[in-house]
Amino acid sequence: MQLQKTFSYIISSSILKDISLDVGEVIAKKGLKASRKDCLDILNIYGISSLEDFKDKSVKLTLFYIVAALKDNLITEEEIKNIRFLKLLFNIEEGDFTKEKHFANEVSKIIRTQIYLMHQDDDRIDTQEALHKVNLQEVFGLSYDEFLFLNNQEALDAIDRGSDWLEMDTYITVNEYSQWAKKNNTGEDFETETRSRHISEDVKDSVWNRDGGECVQCGNNENLEFDHIIPFSEGGANTKRNVQLLCQRCNRSKSNKIG
Repeated sequence: MQLQKTFSYIISSSILKDISLDVGEVIAKKGLKASRKDCLDILNIYGISSLEDFKDKSVKLTLFYIVAALKDNLITEEEIKNIRFLKLLFNIEEGDFTKEKHFANEVSKIIRTQIYLMHQDDDRIDTQEALHKVNLQEVFGLSYDEFLFLNNQEALDAIDRGSDWLEMDTYITVNEYSQWAKKNNTGEDFETETRSRHISEDVKDSVWNRDGGECVQCGNNENLEFDHIIPFSEGGANTKRNVQLLCQRCNRSKSNKIG
């Protein structure tokens, strides 16, 4: 989506006023050729001497462009280039999109909506969608932990719909999963500070029925064992989502690997 065309659309929607409108018009006219001097000339007319004093409005202008770019639920290379340009033009740094609560809420809404839409087709994250998430994290200048928190909120909702959390392209701790399970009253075997390898009979029955009484890897129905998908030693839980049926041979060959 071209920068000039998008800002022409933003201007026509009458959502910009006064100084923001004047700056938006410059970008609509010059596009990637707009300069900080162009912006500062306009700011000076309004008695503003620095971009820092215009930060609140410049973040909002950039958010307007991002929202417009995400109308097709994708961010193209050109759109990423345009967003980088706007951030440089306005001197928007990491953390500026979440420094103010009203912007942080808007960013959270945008990201969670995007991730929600990714889960709607098949409740899994494919390679293209995983790349889109990386682009979203970069666009908003979020840290790994900040983005992971927003991602996990939607990932846990997808798990609630029956998705396999191993298909969610995220890292969910045992504690996070246990808190979610308690909140949603799933009846699963929660981990506590005094963790035990013991798998409850209810979980074993559920896993046996789900896996059809045979090894999920080779189909053998002899010498079956209940295996932790995420090894117990790595924090794996004793829940039906983390337990599978493996024959003794497949289980020994797996050792402490995940899967």
